[in-house]
Amino acid sequence: MSTVTFLTNEALWQTISDRIKAASRVDAAIAYLGQEGAKLLRFREGHRLVVDMSPATVKAGATDPREVEKLIKRGVAVFTRRNLHAKVVVADKALISGSANVSKHSQDVLDEAAILTTDESAVRQAREFVERLCTEPVRPEYLEECKLIYRPPRFGGAKAGAKNSDQRSAHAKLWIVNLTESTLPEDEMERFKVGEAAARDLVKDNERSRVDSFHWPYKPRMADKLEMGDWILQCMTWKDKRVTIQAPGQFLYVDHYLRNSASGKERWAFHLGVPRRGESLSWVDFRTAAKSLLGSKGVETPRTRAVRDVATADELLRLWTPAGRVSQR
Repeated sequence: MSTVTFLTNEALWQTISDRIKAASRVDAAIAYLGQEGAKLLRFREGHRLVVDMSPATVKAGATDPREVEKLIKRGVAVFTRRNLHAKVVVADKALISGSANVSKHSQDVLDEAAILTTDESAVRQAREFVERLCTEPVRPEYLEECKLIYRPPRFGGAKAGAKNSDQRSAHAKLWIVNLTESTLPEDEMERFKVGEAAARDLVKDNERSRVDSFHWPYKPRMADKLEMGDWILQCMTWKDKRVTIQAPGQFLYVDHYLRNSASGKERWAFHLGVPRRGESLSWVDFRTAAKSLLGSKGVETPRTRAVRDVATADELLRLWTPAGRVSQR
């Protein structure tokens, strides 16, 4: 028989803490993980957590990447999700859903409320909801960049992480980039490698991640639209005419330099963090999987495009596991 309980403030925090501590399986989506968040709720190895660790939210202090780092070191699988506002915890066969983020401010100052239920249907649907959000793992290089831009929160002002709604809906977290195998001129190699070396300094887990780079002979439109942590699928046409889609890479930074001082033309280089053991999909397999998502016209031939629909981007990222292996679908 299912139960439903209304919880507030101290009772809410005690119940969430006790449920997480006792549960063997926890799937949670909690928008903001603030200061002391890792201490407040004892997520541990095998648990999954989705938070909003987008650059705007980190800069506003709503999610503290240092707290995320503590959870990852415990073995928690942490994912990020731009625009997340849910507060859902599924602990074994119970669901807690309410208003509370994970922070000392939420625990000690704010009036919070939530519903605890053991209804099987609600628990199942909530777990499926969290599962659908687990497409953007927090990788070490992205975590380090977030630590650099983090600023402690200032309460009482604008809502943390808030942005213009038009900007939020317009941003594309995923790009498919059409590339052709080519070799840089020898006189550019030394300068190009400067950018690669800087990117390698951002990779903090060399056993699982490496740098991959591609370049453009002019400034592409996406150069001003990419944000740290965005995802890129490289669609590569090789010299032997094969076309493959590389495992998703996470944007680190863009570099550019003069490739011809006489003409003033520039080279634009994009540096990504990619899984070291990532697997590629053939264009045929990718096209088959993506046709229902992008439409037949969207995958007739490889082309560079932004994937602005969040659900579509999620489904494309789910063609690979968080470790970059091709999913068994």
